[in-house]
Amino acid sequence: MLRDLPKELWFISQFRRSYGNFEEAPWRENGFEEDVWHCKFGEVRMDIDFRVVLDDGSLLTAPSNRGLLDAFKRFLCLQSHPARTGGRAASAKTTRQRIALTLHVLDYFLLRAESFELSRRGLAFVTADDVTKLVETLTSKHRIKDAIYEPKKRIVQFLRNVRVSYADIFETKRNHPELFSLSHKREGCSMSVQQLRVARTWLHRNGYYYAQKKVTDFSYRVVRTTLLETIIGHRVLSGLKFDGLTLEDFDVSPVQRFQREKEAVPVSNADEDERAGAEFVSAYVSVLESMRVARKNGIPLLTEEALAALDESEELRQHRTKDKGRFTTLPFEVANSILSHAIEFYYEYGTELVEYYLALAKTADDIRTLPIDVPPKLKKLGIEAWRTTASTSEQFFIELRRGNNLLNMLEVLYGAILIIVNTLMARRKSELERLTRKSIVDSPAGYFLAFDLGKANVGEHRSHVLRPLPDIAAEALQLLGRLTAEVGELGYQSSPYLFAAPYSAWHQYPPYYGTVEPDFERYFDRFCDYFQVATDEKGRRFYVRSHLLRRNFAMLFIWHGSFGGIEVLRYFLGQIRPSHTYRYITESIPGKALRRIHATVANDLIRANHTATQDLADFLCQRYGITLDDLHILPERDVIAHVEELLESGEAEVEPEFFDGPNGEQYRFVYKVHENYRKAA
Repeated sequence: MLRDLPKELWFISQFRRSYGNFEEAPWRENGFEEDVWHCKFGEVRMDIDFRVVLDDGSLLTAPSNRGLLDAFKRFLCLQSHPARTGGRAASAKTTRQRIALTLHVLDYFLLRAESFELSRRGLAFVTADDVTKLVETLTSKHRIKDAIYEPKKRIVQFLRNVRVSYADIFETKRNHPELFSLSHKREGCSMSVQQLRVARTWLHRNGYYYAQKKVTDFSYRVVRTTLLETIIGHRVLSGLKFDGLTLEDFDVSPVQRFQREKEAVPVSNADEDERAGAEFVSAYVSVLESMRVARKNGIPLLTEEALAALDESEELRQHRTKDKGRFTTLPFEVANSILSHAIEFYYEYGTELVEYYLALAKTADDIRTLPIDVPPKLKKLGIEAWRTTASTSEQFFIELRRGNNLLNMLEVLYGAILIIVNTLMARRKSELERLTRKSIVDSPAGYFLAFDLGKANVGEHRSHVLRPLPDIAAEALQLLGRLTAEVGELGYQSSPYLFAAPYSAWHQYPPYYGTVEPDFERYFDRFCDYFQVATDEKGRRFYVRSHLLRRNFAMLFIWHGSFGGIEVLRYFLGQIRPSHTYRYITESIPGKALRRIHATVANDLIRANHTATQDLADFLCQRYGITLDDLHILPERDVIAHVEELLESGEAEVEPEFFDGPNGEQYRFVYKVHENYRKAA
């Protein structure tokens, strides 16, 4: 008999488990026979309640449905079994995602139980045409989960049939007149004015609007998950949370939250494509294909004839889905500007902002009154209140740029420090979110950052690594660490994470101090609106994100090696040899992304008639039969794409050259076109 392994090596047990046992799963905490499974994926817990109603009114857990229930349960266990994974151990997050997709697929059939006659036939009579229709459903919407569950359609259908009395309508209108603001019914609304009055009255009287003290985007916002639990919760296995679900006809009286001043430039070239992502559709299809593995192991679900439709659906999927998009590369001017602004703001105001907040926290008085006088330097910045009282977006952003509110300036500071660290370290968001004071390692050789890699792991075992940390980034992180530590020492609730920001003190009661979970998007947005970061030709602002900043330093480094004169790099290049820096860049950034950066810089060099890219420009003109003037007026994206293609094919390459200069090691980038390709062109 095999001995039990220690908890730390649980993932190895997946390699030792019998292929024949499909009633075990490391993420399930109770027995296979239970009607409700208690599951744990790392730190995330969830329940799977099998007591759902089928088409004949019976429960899936009824004795008459035992065969279908056991097939569903074993199919869920299969998703983490070596027969499905090929013996590879998956992380808790990956397993949880796979189980979620499997529940969605099973729910597709449960929601259409009447059509498939599940209680009588199970899945045995699902046809190839039915599977094709399922694939069509998966590819029909940008959000695949919405396509499966149709939450908005079901909510509207349900609310169209609710009933209330005239007395209910009268009383609700008297106490909540905003709910009846229907003078301009939305174009495209499928309900009459009277039906909307009835629906909103019913929602309010039955508790389906958030409580007034809850901070939301509307004074009356529908509690989506609770309402959907009422409508279809008894028929599905999965949770009913839907990100981005809009209910324009039932969410009433919008409240300005002042998140962004302008529309954002898409962070990926796929963001403007409303089709479903090919990668996500493939993940669902993979769940369906695992039913073949299930059948081979005695789990009766779809027949092989029905599953054959998956083989024929490839062309359909290809036409109706979009490829994984490329992340946008920030223009050089934007990348250089935001790093410069971030460093300047941190040096000018960072320490004063943190020390003033801590001084306020020590008083324990209501922070909204600023019980201690604003220090002269911060008064010069513009601070005169804790948070805004602006009632319009226009007024809020005027106040933001005047520096009127301490909370907003702290948000800008967090954004500045995040930009500094994210740019200089080229790390993933998931790696930065969980940094603590212990992550900053001070050694005789300098500062290092200790963190768990976001990828390249085995199961739950994350690779813990050390990476060189520039002094400016280390000092900035230590400043944030001081804030979280001292707030905790004062007895307030404080998150251990470095980027945990102060409470907003929105409510009218204590506590007024403490820190909450990191919110990178909010920090970035405040920073970009405060400094009025550049916009594109459509007036959309370049709101930075972590994955964009990972490329920033590489772009600045390469630009400096081509044009020179990048002042902000002195904070980094003064400490580390450029050759070591470039090796770090190539280790941190995937080759595909690095090619994109090289191509972006090459485009700027070509447009500047720089000698470094003269051969490359001539080769492009020769290849495409155009003049240099033609090349200069081509859209930037086309030139970048052409250069990237040459780099990928090996016809051209970019190499750094390192050499000794009067101030130590220096470098430049050389753009080469290989002679054999030049002759062929």
